[in-house]
Amino acid sequence: MKKNKNLPKGSCLHDGCAHDEQHEQGIGRRDFLKNLGLISAGSIAFANIPFNQLLASPMITKALAGAGDRILVIIRLKGGNDGLNTFVPVFDYSKYASLRPTLKIATSDLTTLNSKYSVPKYATSFKNMWDDGKMKVIQNVGYTNSDMSHFKSTDIWDSAQTGSGDKSGWMGRYLWNQNPDFITNPSPEPLAIQIGGDGNILFFNENNINMAMNVIDPTSLYNIAKTGNLYSVGGNEACYYKDQLDFMKSMINNTFYQTQTIKNAYDAGSNSVTFPKGLGESLMLVSRLIKGGLGTKIFMLTLDGFDTHAQQDTRHPELIIELGDSIKAFYEDLSMTGKDNHVLTMTFSEFGRRVNDNGSRGTDHGTAAPLMMFGPAVNGNGFIGEDVNLNDLDNIGNLKHKIDFREVYSSVLQDWFCVNELTSDTILGSDYSKLSIGFECNSMGVSQVKKINKYHELRYNNEKAIIFLNLPESSNVYLEVYDFMGKKIASTSTDYFSKGIHTLEFPGFNGWVTGAYLYRIYINGKLESGKLIKQ
Repeated sequence: MKKNKNLPKGSCLHDGCAHDEQHEQGIGRRDFLKNLGLISAGSIAFANIPFNQLLASPMITKALAGAGDRILVIIRLKGGNDGLNTFVPVFDYSKYASLRPTLKIATSDLTTLNSKYSVPKYATSFKNMWDDGKMKVIQNVGYTNSDMSHFKSTDIWDSAQTGSGDKSGWMGRYLWNQNPDFITNPSPEPLAIQIGGDGNILFFNENNINMAMNVIDPTSLYNIAKTGNLYSVGGNEACYYKDQLDFMKSMINNTFYQTQTIKNAYDAGSNSVTFPKGLGESLMLVSRLIKGGLGTKIFMLTLDGFDTHAQQDTRHPELIIELGDSIKAFYEDLSMTGKDNHVLTMTFSEFGRRVNDNGSRGTDHGTAAPLMMFGPAVNGNGFIGEDVNLNDLDNIGNLKHKIDFREVYSSVLQDWFCVNELTSDTILGSDYSKLSIGFECNSMGVSQVKKINKYHELRYNNEKAIIFLNLPESSNVYLEVYDFMGKKIASTSTDYFSKGIHTLEFPGFNGWVTGAYLYRIYINGKLESGKLIKQ
């Protein structure tokens, strides 16, 4: 078969490569069961049992309209990234060097970011993105009483809850809150795509339903994008269950109908730069799907290997190079069609590393760590938050956190995805302040935001006026608008909305004449009102 010239040389994501491997080796039982499980995170349709399509209904597209074409790419640095050797505090270099006699990076091997921090010279891509104004670093991110277990801390970051027993993710709760009927009104496009990272709960809602499409590796996503199928029927090793296995694979392919939309986007897009292997292969596919017009708003990727208890001096540089080079190639590729302005990339890790090095040329589990954000959307470079303080450690020698990680989540929800404050607080379980990262909720051209009360919020400019509803229960909703002479100029029919987040657009607003207007909105017969000015 003809090979895809846009893919990295030596990559097994070229046309036919993964297909050939499947024929040569047969499909692995573990991989098949993992894909089966993640496709059917709820339940498969047998008889009258509903099948969870892992898709969003048209309602979510409507609710996210305020975010326009904005996309979030989340990269998990699995294992616990060492922030001190990622961004070296040169303002207190002597203290840093004394705490890390075997792991300190010499000043001659550093490249300056600003007067306080430098990166290792091998982090060339970080330096380039910093100089281009496409990188910001949020320092000392963590939470009180940090848990240094990989599994528990990962659950805490995914759930945004520090209490025990919560097995839903903050993204899953958000999507379910906005989209309570997504099972009965599926869309052909997945709302979120997760590559790898099996076992985390980020996209699970409170009913243990996975709201994202989850594929075990980029090869699986490539199979979907290239063929429209997750599996090729046939080509299994001869065995008693071959016919049954082919049947199950066919059933999954037929049910998982969003694959055709992914294939269409893949065919419509292309890659224009060379990506590195590993994380770069995943970002290469994400870039092509974005450029091809896939409506998915959230992508989740994982870069493993950051649990550097030993040989960190050789392992950590390789990871930082892979991370930086992959993200740099990602944005260069997106920029070919102007899509880079619409994509925000955020990294996080379950915890940082201990300030002192250990006896194995490594570092042990720590607490606070830097969180990185990339893309033109961050509007410049800079460090956010207080500087790391190597002279004020906790009682076991760890950095003290200064920014709660949920403040970052709140900023992304409200300022990137244009979620109202009440909904953000509900999702995260409390009221967390926002950070000034560099982006704002202005993709809709919103010039006015008026928070009326806990049930609705008004957002408008001169072209569009929208009410965001946050309904505590299913409700009948009716809207009517009057000019200041008391003449009714617009109204909607009485519509039934289920519990959750909805949007209601003022009919004909773009054609209204300049002036002030009053509106009334009835929610289950209860009246709320407000005013707006068309300029």
